[in-house]
Amino acid sequence: MQPKIVDSSPSAAARTTTWTSQRSSWGENDGSACGSDSLLTSSTASLQPPQEKLRRSGPGLLIFPGQAQGHQHNPNGSSGSKTVATANDGNVAINQQGPARSIRSFRRPPLWQRPPMDSGEGQEKRVLDRENPGHSRSACLAKAQAFVIEFLQGSSMHGFIYLAKLGLNFVERMLWFAFICVALFSIISLSKRTWHRFQTSPMVISMDRNKLFWNTSFPSLTVCPHKRIDELKVEEYILAHPEQFLSEEDQEDFRDFIVKLASLTYDNLETLPLNKSYGIPSVKYLDLLYELKWPFEPEISSGAAVKMFIYETQTEFGICHSVNSLVARYNSFDYWRSGDWSLLDHGDRVTVHPLDGEIYAQIINLSTAYDVYFHGAGDVPSISKQRYTFPESDYTTVELIALEIFTNEEARATKQRSCRFNYEAEEMLTVPIYSFGLCLSECRMFFALQVCGCIPHFYRNLRGYIHIFGTQMRNGRRLPVCGLEGIGCLVKIKREIISLKSDKYKINCNCLANCDDSNFFVQSYRSRVWFLGANLQWGISSGAYPKMQLRRDVLFSFADVLVYIGGLVGFFLGCSALSFTEIIYYFTARFVRRMFFN
Repeated sequence: MQPKIVDSSPSAAARTTTWTSQRSSWGENDGSACGSDSLLTSSTASLQPPQEKLRRSGPGLLIFPGQAQGHQHNPNGSSGSKTVATANDGNVAINQQGPARSIRSFRRPPLWQRPPMDSGEGQEKRVLDRENPGHSRSACLAKAQAFVIEFLQGSSMHGFIYLAKLGLNFVERMLWFAFICVALFSIISLSKRTWHRFQTSPMVISMDRNKLFWNTSFPSLTVCPHKRIDELKVEEYILAHPEQFLSEEDQEDFRDFIVKLASLTYDNLETLPLNKSYGIPSVKYLDLLYELKWPFEPEISSGAAVKMFIYETQTEFGICHSVNSLVARYNSFDYWRSGDWSLLDHGDRVTVHPLDGEIYAQIINLSTAYDVYFHGAGDVPSISKQRYTFPESDYTTVELIALEIFTNEEARATKQRSCRFNYEAEEMLTVPIYSFGLCLSECRMFFALQVCGCIPHFYRNLRGYIHIFGTQMRNGRRLPVCGLEGIGCLVKIKREIISLKSDKYKINCNCLANCDDSNFFVQSYRSRVWFLGANLQWGISSGAYPKMQLRRDVLFSFADVLVYIGGLVGFFLGCSALSFTEIIYYFTARFVRRMFFN
């Protein structure tokens, strides 16, 4: 029940008029009166306005329940201005003098929020900002500082809250700042070690002893005959070019020259006569050698289930023949001369199993002394590998031991595996397939081009745009082939070319091992005189089958890197991936909203 106070003073009529005008002002401003339980002063109790719904006129204004406050405002000291204090759930101050205003509640704004201002104040502020730019910058700096404090106080990372917590002195804040710096330094240092380990040694090579569950590659070899020039073809060439051979001495010197040119390699560069070229341009050396070559046509037979083929191939040792090789045909002269760059169908490599027993292959009708290089099916003979020389009158049997290494399927997606598969030939410039031996041959070729300005004739002379070792060739230009003067230059650096190591020149081959590779070692060999000419038999005996196989596995993957670094961050700062998401959110969307759209 509301108390009713009756005022019979002479000024009641004036107060009634004032109350009526004040009520109409509320209606115009959509203001709301207090609740029905309001306690009015004695001078206005009988003039209580009807109950209306309480509205908020400003953005984000809160009403604090359970408080009542009286407020009087009379700057002129007159009795015509009075304040009505209510005791309901809000704090309402009604000024009965001056312009009509809506009823507002009071709250404390956050640090980043500025009090609203009317159009006059906004215009005055814009004029002030134009006249004093430092005022605008200081205001933005204050908002940014308040934003950073808000982030530090609400951050989920350990220790950051103490940088902005109230009640701490300067020494305490600096101490916590030092702890955070030590934690960040530890995270960065240990993470760099982890990343370096992932980039350099993420693989591990383990041994597999289940020999009955995998096959062994049959040994591949390359045979290089000592006799490579047909004397009858040489005589026909001399008769066809009489202008180049004016005397018997010239003819004899040419025979010696062409024989040594056919057997030319880095080991015997100095044996080639460099006094006369006999009118043969260097770019025609390889064509002439294949024109005058001796017809070397050996036959091959094997006890393996898959038939093996022998292919003619051009190597750093001259014209040779390879057996059970997947890359020999890419170095054939016909492949080079046709300008082909397509992949050839070699079929599968020849493999054997311990249950197959002794498996041998044989080359007959060699008819000359020869050098032999044993290697894997996916490789070529290299000048750094051991070679075996056998005479033309012996029947030779060679027994070998195999050691294979293969890479798991999981490692194919890992670029840091420190090996390459044969289909990863993006950096190869002479063949469309990758091989460790072919990569080393290309490296020697371009090193010779860098130092001497030419390449030996036993390499593929490619066309196209290249940029190797700082040497740039234009598109469509053939590389220069070393003549007599160029071969003289190669003699001076032949040791560096063979070893691919130099203190004077920078050599960076970037050649990685084959991911699937086979290594063969000669266990024993025996020779006996054979009246039918030189024969070669090689294979794996029943007791020489490998008892173990090497397997390349992924030891440290990218997922392990994430787990390791995530553990470091959680250990030192106690945060997770969502904490970094929170930082990104705070300093992008939330920062823009606070600074520009508040």
